Amino acid sequence: MKALTIQIGIFGRTNVGKSSLMNFMTNQKTSIVSEIAGTTTDVVWKQMELNPLGPITLFDTAGIDDMSLLGLERIEKTKRAFDSSDIVILMCESEKFGDFEKNIIKESQSRKTPCVIVVSKIDLEPPDEKFLEDLKKYTKHILLFSSATGNRDTFLNSLKKVFLEVLSENYIESYLALRSIVKKDDTVVLVMPVDLGAPKGKIIMPQVQTVRHLLDLHAASYTVQDTEYEIALKNLKELPVLVITDSQAIKQVSAKTPENIKLTTFSIIYAADKSDIVEMARGAAALNNLKDGDKVLIAEGCTHHATSDDIGRVKLPKWIREYSKKNIDVKYASGQDYPSDLKDYKVVIHCGGCTLNRKGMLSRLSKALDAGVPITNYGIAISVFNGVIDKVLEVFPEALSSYKSALKSAV
Repeated sequence: MKALTIQIGIFGRTNVGKSSLMNFMTNQKTSIVSEIAGTTTDVVWKQMELNPLGPITLFDTAGIDDMSLLGLERIEKTKRAFDSSDIVILMCESEKFGDFEKNIIKESQSRKTPCVIVVSKIDLEPPDEKFLEDLKKYTKHILLFSSATGNRDTFLNSLKKVFLEVLSENYIESYLALRSIVKKDDTVVLVMPVDLGAPKGKIIMPQVQTVRHLLDLHAASYTVQDTEYEIALKNLKELPVLVITDSQAIKQVSAKTPENIKLTTFSIIYAADKSDIVEMARGAAALNNLKDGDKVLIAEGCTHHATSDDIGRVKLPKWIREYSKKNIDVKYASGQDYPSDLKDYKVVIHCGGCTLNRKGMLSRLSKALDAGVPITNYGIAISVFNGVIDKVLEVFPEALSSYKSALKSAV
């Protein structure tokens, strides 16, 4: 799944060799290669293993210098690829480095995304020393590439070395919130109701990923539905160090959880893993001050067909209006359609983001904060609506303090 991989965007002018690089790296004809400029019309992605980094996702983007009407649409989609790129590969040709390339570097710098420059087509025109020296003004990570004469293993080894330099060790794993809560041999109870929103024969992604994280931590997990939760507690010889529940069952599970057992939700774990839980908790305070006519945006990272009890389209709007006792104007955004202009909203309530990587979620959070709009996520918002926010944020004391401070300042 893309959200669990290191995501690498390949950017550059039309016909600079982006598709050739992607095909060269994956050793497959993933992208169409042609001498005709603008062949790549949309963002194309491909996953591969690049050990010791592990799984990566490559994005082959459309060229950024096509000024046609269709080209402008392609450019807009290409810009969105910056949101989820953990690394930017900027491709250029020898002696061709101008405003287009500099704008890509500025974009990556503004997002604090490491940038690697790859000079392509060196079999046709090798770069001179002056050109390479000029590139060092922008980054020290510069590689030379030719799909015609290059050795794949040699190039990939050089690329891996650069990636390991620009990314921190255990880049994805280092953000996992459970590392600071659960230790080896601890017992954790996972409460996972099977409702209409659960895919048939499967469990949802946040639950899958949490189970995997607990396995990596060598902890013991006990998985039950909410109807068997009390039985689970009775069967355990020792109390669990943590209970994690689906957000929609938080009220019932909280009522059945002894005060000396810590409790949180899968979605709140995601707020810490994939975003900034302190900011997400601070944003939730805005839910207590909504007024008639206020606009609230419910944002989803994926696109799906809503069921009759869909959390985003049915349950959350109902809870918002019941909790605020106001006539709230609820708007929706799903998939890639995250609004560029958020200033008219009083608060954004985002899903957990299981289909987005950390970079993508942080980008969405930043856009909201830049617009001066509070942002929170489903799990935190639902806990506010059910009056259990203090309990579920107990395992994240800084986030709880942030929520309480924002609540006081808003009074």
